[in-house]
Amino acid sequence: MRQQTRELALASMFGALAVIFLFLGGVLPLALYACPLLASVCLLPVREECRKSYRWCCFFAAALLGLLLGPDKESALLFCALGYYPLVQPRLDAVGSRAPRLLAKLGLYVLAVGGMYALIIFVFKLDAVTRELAATAPWLIAVTVALGAVLLLLYDELLHRFARLYRRRKRG
Repeated sequence: MRQQTRELALASMFGALAVIFLFLGGVLPLALYACPLLASVCLLPVREECRKSYRWCCFFAAALLGLLLGPDKESALLFCALGYYPLVQPRLDAVGSRAPRLLAKLGLYVLAVGGMYALIIFVFKLDAVTRELAATAPWLIAVTVALGAVLLLLYDELLHRFARLYRRRKRG
C-alpha cells in the first residue's frame, strides 16, 4: 500500500509540473515547442518509478488539463501528439537493428504531427493556424517537418542520457 501511494504521489506531482510547463508554452513567446518537450521530460521519472497504469494516467491527465487550461492550444496539442514519447521510447529501442528503430521513431513522429495538424484544421478549426499554414510556402512546411524530425532524434538521445543520469543518481 505504501509503494502504491508513493507512486501515485510522484505521478501526480510530475503531472502537475507538466501542466505548468504546458501553461508556460502559451504565456512565454517562442516557447511553443520547448515547453511541450519539457512537459514530456517530466514523464521520465514517472516512467522509471511508477507502474504502467500510473504512467499513462499521468500523461492523459496532463494532456487533458493542458488542453482545457492552457492558453495555447497548439502547444497543448503538440504535447498530446508527442508527449507520450518517453513512455514508448523503451519499446521503440527494443526494435532489433538501428535502421528499423530509426524508421519506427520517425514514422511515429510523422504520424503524430500529421494527426495533430489534421485535428487542428478539421476538428478544432483553429483559424489562425489554418491561415498561417495556407500562407506558408510548401517547401518551408517540409523544412519545418524535417527540422522537427531532427529535433525528435536529439530529444531521443537527451532522454537516454537523462534516464542514465537518473538511474545513476538513484543508485547513489
